Amino acid sequence: MANRHRVYLVPGFFGFTQMGDKESERIAYFQNVPRLLEQRFKERGIDARVHAVASSPSSGLEARARDVFREMARTANEDDAQLHLVGHSTGGLDARSVVSPRMAGEAPAFVKRVRSVVTIATPHYGTPLASFFHQGDVGKTMLRYLWLFTFLALQRKAMPFRTAALQACYWLVLRSEEAKLPPNLFNQIVRLTVDLSESEREDLIRFFSQVGENQALIEDLMPVSMRAFNAHTADREDVRYGCVVTGAPLPTQTLRMLLTPDALLHGLFSFLYDKSAPLSRELQVPERTEAQSQALQDVLGRRFEARSDGIVPSRAQVWGQVLHVAVADHMDVMGHFDQPPEYISWLKSGAHFQEPQFQAMWDRVIDFTVGAAATVHPGNQAERRVLADG
Repeated sequence: MANRHRVYLVPGFFGFTQMGDKESERIAYFQNVPRLLEQRFKERGIDARVHAVASSPSSGLEARARDVFREMARTANEDDAQLHLVGHSTGGLDARSVVSPRMAGEAPAFVKRVRSVVTIATPHYGTPLASFFHQGDVGKTMLRYLWLFTFLALQRKAMPFRTAALQACYWLVLRSEEAKLPPNLFNQIVRLTVDLSESEREDLIRFFSQVGENQALIEDLMPVSMRAFNAHTADREDVRYGCVVTGAPLPTQTLRMLLTPDALLHGLFSFLYDKSAPLSRELQVPERTEAQSQALQDVLGRRFEARSDGIVPSRAQVWGQVLHVAVADHMDVMGHFDQPPEYISWLKSGAHFQEPQFQAMWDRVIDFTVGAAATVHPGNQAERRVLADG
């Protein structure tokens, strides 16, 4: 058993496994992650299988944990391998739920074989962004269109009207929170993307129709809700917990950026960063250990308390052993960073996170998962590109 492992990748908010018809043009949540992990395990002579878990886009944490149970049940009983959960963003909370004593009564027997939980950019203490989007119809509308922006940005195909559609939505939604949008505007914009196949368009409309309708997860991720979650979701004594913390540079709007085709997406990231980074009383994070604080400061600078990855405050991401701290935005660490043609960025943060940092981060996750090196690497030398302390 000690030589066999199964690693389950749990996606975050709006989680999906993949979208798109052609393999070369599919958008996967864990972009290039399974391939990298399988390659690294093989190079180390470790018998390991990697599984990407599908979960409900915006269902509450309890429902998402049961989704993980069901997905694991498909493969976990095929052998007696040690099991490991790696959750990104909200997926980290799902992973903690699955192994918590609170869920023991309904957990399948194989959950007892889980040996490690790694959380990546996870809002363990909530995020102010959830409170912002918890605004009834306005928040629901903004969520739907914000993630339409990112989908269109990720498409490798040249899509007529894409820029015009994005600009129109930007001004309608972001510049006027009280904007009353036509109910069928979303479908009309999707149909303008004429390079998508009919099935791709249908998948896109079906997926995003769920976004915002169910506000359970948004409410669960509010800081006040996460206090209750943490109080009732204890760690399991026989499971090791580690985390990867992400933080992006403070957004800047230079003239050069404003003249690029990605000017809108840079503005969008600035908007998200501004809503997710504030030092408010709402976000109550307990005192960290000296080692945890030092790991964050070594990479993110002395003012790491005010950092965000654009979605989650960096200081809210600490849970257990700090395995790695990355200068990255929320989606960089999933393989959605600027390094074409293989990698397409989801968020335009200016973090300059690329393949060397991507591989170094996941190597640390593997080290912890299989127990090869369960110690913090102080300062993450590969990540020591200094962030401005201002």
